[in-house]
Amino acid sequence: MTALRVAKCALALATGLICLPVWAQSETATFDLKIRGITAASATFAANVSGQDYAVSGKMRTTGLVGTLVRAGYDGSAYGRLRGENGYRSFSFTEKRVGRGETATASIRYNSGVPKVVSVSPPEDPGPFAVDPAKQAGTVDPMTAIWAALRDRPRDQVCALDLVVFDGDKRSGIRLRNPRENADGTITCQAEYRRIAGWSPEKLAERKSFPFTMTYTKKADGIWQVARAVSETRYGTAELTRRK
Repeated sequence: MTALRVAKCALALATGLICLPVWAQSETATFDLKIRGITAASATFAANVSGQDYAVSGKMRTTGLVGTLVRAGYDGSAYGRLRGENGYRSFSFTEKRVGRGETATASIRYNSGVPKVVSVSPPEDPGPFAVDPAKQAGTVDPMTAIWAALRDRPRDQVCALDLVVFDGDKRSGIRLRNPRENADGTITCQAEYRRIAGWSPEKLAERKSFPFTMTYTKKADGIWQVARAVSETRYGTAELTRRK
């Protein structure tokens, strides 16, 4: 894919459009997040694939009762290349976070798989525990990781994911494994988000692993999609449910 076509898709995705003339396959999904049964946020993503190249964008907004109390949001986009059946190589990543009346943006670019933090606004001190981007070769960006975890999959790729993620100053991991077939025809994965580096020793000692489950349903075309993800948090049970 030429740089000009990538640039056009970047502009289109940034304005919420899908590059149908360029991308051969597209996928969209919308999820609702509830905490202790109370609606907290909605999240969507749109992904487009042409050959081995992919572009993905996503956003999250607080909604419901939580949205009336706290206005917060997240927008992210990423571009990269698929590697084999279930591998990912990031090329670029941008994000915008809004909360408490403040907006923060950041962008990362990759050179031969090595990330470089291009911009952070407003500027911030990464702190004494931040990891060195030059030593994060082979990691993927957060938006790629989210899409990889939530994207539709063929049966042999359900519950088969193991990624290391770099978000600009922290290194973490996400893993899906141990598929279990349920009586209702769904499949449930045992999943885990884990802190690896970039947190203080106290934070790492407090907790490194955050387990959750992810349940897939089979579509009419034989492809499997995420229907629900459930985890226990300090605020109670959090459930991410697919709306469409």
